[in-house]
Amino acid sequence: MKSALPGNPQADGANAWRSPPDTPLLHAGQVHVWRISLDTPPAFLKSLWQTLSADEKERAGRYRFARDRQAFITRRGRLRFILGSYLGLDPASLRFSYNPYGKPALHPEVAEPIYFNLSHSQGLALFAFARQIDIGVDLEHLRVDFDHLELAKRFFSAGEWAELNALPMVIRPQAFFLCWTRKEAFIKAHGEGLSLALDGFDVSLTPGEPARLEATRAGLEAPDQWSMYNLEPAPDYLAALAVRGQGCEVHCWAD
Repeated sequence: MKSALPGNPQADGANAWRSPPDTPLLHAGQVHVWRISLDTPPAFLKSLWQTLSADEKERAGRYRFARDRQAFITRRGRLRFILGSYLGLDPASLRFSYNPYGKPALHPEVAEPIYFNLSHSQGLALFAFARQIDIGVDLEHLRVDFDHLELAKRFFSAGEWAELNALPMVIRPQAFFLCWTRKEAFIKAHGEGLSLALDGFDVSLTPGEPARLEATRAGLEAPDQWSMYNLEPAPDYLAALAVRGQGCEVHCWAD
């Protein structure tokens, strides 16, 4: 899977992130990944709030803490603004539908199909967009203060757990999150939630090696039907992008 130049997120990580164009154009065969800060100035937060639907405003009101409520408003509002810019539509006019597992999509009566996925962690969010290509993105803040081997033994495949356990202790936390984000991105691209078992497929996890889907089981598509990218959106954050197919261009925007 090739990336648009300059910068290849597979190789360059955070160095690939560039400022988005004033009028972004999402062409067939492209994937755009946007990095968004969830620390939003009050005036802009008010503008984002005004684009939300009644059900989104109701969902925002369920958050107990102001910072969580503001982060939700930012995520949904920025999603609407970016989709609106691609489609030439008022962000407030967009409608969403949800599959049985809760994955959102543009309502087919409202707009042409742009597929999207998003993830957030510790004040940062990633949004991925493509035209009629299944995509999934996952973002995690790197932590070392937990029993990563125990979690890996519970949720990773036998091969992934053995590979992680064989690595030097100092890089195991990073390897754990490389594996976790790639598995989550793949599951999110399928849109079936945890009905897709985490141990039903294998991904690469050794730091320094390319991100890839290595093996599948239980009727899943062969690994060569998918592409994976390692993303490094900021220091101490790890992320992954899963895309159905091969040969797409990936552009990374930092807004």
